Amino acid sequence: MVALLGFAAICVDVGYLAYTQRRLQAATDAAALAGATDLWSQSWSTAYNDAVAYSAGQANPLPGGATVSSTSVTGLTLTSIQLPYKQAVSGYNGIQVTQTASVSTFFANIFGIKATTVSATSTAVAGGAGGPAQYNVMIILDTTASMNTDDSNCKNSSGVVQTRLACAKAAALQLLTTLTNAGDNVGLMAFPPMSSNYAFSCGSTAPGIAGSYSAAASAGYQYSKLGTGFLGSSGSANTSSGLVQALGGGSCSGLAAPGGLGTYYAQAIVAAQQSLQSLSSTQSPPGQNVIILLSDGDASSSQTQLGATYKSNYGTECQTAINTAATAKAAGTLIYTVAYIGGGSASSTCSDGSDPLSPCNTMQSIATGPAYFYSDTCSNSNGGVASLNSIFSTISYSLTKPRLVPASVTS
Repeated sequence: MVALLGFAAICVDVGYLAYTQRRLQAATDAAALAGATDLWSQSWSTAYNDAVAYSAGQANPLPGGATVSSTSVTGLTLTSIQLPYKQAVSGYNGIQVTQTASVSTFFANIFGIKATTVSATSTAVAGGAGGPAQYNVMIILDTTASMNTDDSNCKNSSGVVQTRLACAKAAALQLLTTLTNAGDNVGLMAFPPMSSNYAFSCGSTAPGIAGSYSAAASAGYQYSKLGTGFLGSSGSANTSSGLVQALGGGSCSGLAAPGGLGTYYAQAIVAAQQSLQSLSSTQSPPGQNVIILLSDGDASSSQTQLGATYKSNYGTECQTAINTAATAKAAGTLIYTVAYIGGGSASSTCSDGSDPLSPCNTMQSIATGPAYFYSDTCSNSNGGVASLNSIFSTISYSLTKPRLVPASVTS
């Protein structure tokens, strides 16, 4: 009987020890994620302090009888993850937290064991954003006739110069495959709008372009509705996805640049915002809505092309786009813009009448802020990167989320 009681007593201590270790591991995970949230955009001292603030004994206390004896927070420079540590403000793209705690025993002290220790280690990698569980991302591509011109800075793997549209599709496809959460929703729109609703697939034929911007319904801009399924199980592009096919990742070259109308992207922004809000209103919690707009920024539609509803915007087409973007931003949508000039002038004004704005400052004003504006030609805070692939990679970095990885990941 005495032996049985002793065994039961030891079981109590072992169970409490296991419970405390789980609590310590949870606190260590929370600390690592808190620090990882800061790595991309904050200093190392901020990341370090936030990790400590969420450690056991701070924001995540341990049960009675357990006391943290040591906490170690280490920055990591990893080459095996997406975000490059050399571009991180902190200088690190990973963080490892190790904690040790002393746990008092209940009955084992009868046998001279007054306390024992438990430890936990957690490794997390950086994300460009610490926020929502989901992103809802609508990509808007310019498919006016100017996108059929070649971009001498963009070549395929064989060294052949590509059209601006081919380069844009390839860069957008790369963004899909570098998103770290397959639960993110991504859709695709393009302007000029189509004459009727359409969902892209390699085996179907797209309808013609609308007779004017006024004649198009909002759905006429959409080639692929917001959704998941664009990534396969291995993280590569799912070639059966209509979105992937539209971007040239399937058995066809993807959407074309039929032209037909000049550039007028204000209504594309409106259509994208409507689609995003329609989805996010059904989510709990709502995802972060994002628009990525790629265009040369030169609003050039004539009054006839604008049609009866929008012809009054002739001469102020660029400002109209800025105004519609402001409405979307006020609703919480993040807007990234890529001014893809492709060798054109960065100083010329918009081509609609006497518009005083330039394509460059229009696209910059549409963006959420300077850090959300990119260009191959226009002066911008992101360095005027010439490669669209580099631009879209940087955008994808900012959309990644900090996440836990196995503690064995150290390189």
